[in-house]
Amino acid sequence: MITLPRVALLLPLLYFVSISLPAISAEGLTLENYFAAALQRSETTAIQQEQVYQAEEHYNQANSALLPTVNAIGTYTRLDPLPPSSPQTPGNLSDQRVSRIAATQPLFRGMREYAALRQSRDLLTAQQQDYRRARVVLFTDVVQNFYAILALESDLTNYTEEIRLNQERETDIRARVRIGRSRASELLNVQSTISTLRAQIEQLRGQLQVAREAFAFQSGLDAKTPLNDTTVLPEQLEPLESFLAGIAQRPDIHAAQQRLAASSEGISIARGAHLPTLDLNANYYLQRPGYLNDSKWDVQLALTIPLYTGGSIQSKVREAGSQRNQAELTQSQLLRHADQEIRAYYQSSTADLVQLQALQNATSAAKKSYEAQLREYKLGLVTNLDVIQALTNYQQNQRAMDRVHLTAKSDYLHLLAAAARLPALGTTP
Repeated sequence: MITLPRVALLLPLLYFVSISLPAISAEGLTLENYFAAALQRSETTAIQQEQVYQAEEHYNQANSALLPTVNAIGTYTRLDPLPPSSPQTPGNLSDQRVSRIAATQPLFRGMREYAALRQSRDLLTAQQQDYRRARVVLFTDVVQNFYAILALESDLTNYTEEIRLNQERETDIRARVRIGRSRASELLNVQSTISTLRAQIEQLRGQLQVAREAFAFQSGLDAKTPLNDTTVLPEQLEPLESFLAGIAQRPDIHAAQQRLAASSEGISIARGAHLPTLDLNANYYLQRPGYLNDSKWDVQLALTIPLYTGGSIQSKVREAGSQRNQAELTQSQLLRHADQEIRAYYQSSTADLVQLQALQNATSAAKKSYEAQLREYKLGLVTNLDVIQALTNYQQNQRAMDRVHLTAKSDYLHLLAAAARLPALGTTP
């Protein structure tokens, strides 16, 4: 019975369960705790875990093929009585009772049993890697939802601030209209801008509600749970090669390698059917008919040599070879996909960091421009249209900067997950 693989599988799970439903601090729920709650609730990872248990039992079953089998057997046979002149052998008795304990020890099966044992071990490891892969996929889904919510909430905050600033403009212009220093059209222009912003806020609220419902579905927590972003972006990414080096640590690549090894063992299993089999059989009799009742045991060596099976064995060898070719192609496809995925997220993360720096500079300049336009408007040097345009530019840059900041964090975490560099997922840092 295998216990170590199951224990090793459960160690990271026990860690997450221990933090799965934390007391939410005043700052809100972190990404790590959100993932822990989603992991505990996910049926997909639970199904993968059950498949690991089943693979363990398949290994145990393959191991049992090497061990002897012992059975207690009892038979009762009633024959039509033979003529009295017939020889009274045990097989001719009309009333035959046999009870025995039978043991069989496989001695040689063409080495198929050892190949099957290795194949089961490879498939068990592959199933464990599938479980890790399911955790990675769940984590990326959590990251996507986590930052989608934060982005929508950031937009709501920025739009609300823009409305507040426009309302200040509305109050100022209304006073100036009363004394004839501003036109009524300027007031109407600001009011129109405020109405447009309120409409956009309502649209965002609808999108946020959908994202929050997805959060509640994945985590099992209240949809209104506040979120706390603790991810820190690096100032500069490491070279691409350091991330590509993590391909070998990816669970899907590990699983593909193990399935390739298992398919190679499948060829050995199929070829082993060409070889003879040798078994040791032993019986201990508790009851036998006739004069055999005094003979308590027998031992038998059984040799079976396959001569002709209609070509089925060779067909199974060819089938196993095709399965190995398929496993090689699958591994090659996964390697290319992993390489492309890491490169794509690396390029996105690199572009995000560059764009974020540019937007930070642009937002700072736009804010200064708005403040300058506001002062000049009070001096009559610029029109209200200039002030509104400066305010709009400032808020657009602020929204874009906040959005890119959150997008950069999401892409960076996806990059770490793709490169197997998240310790929380059971991968190497």
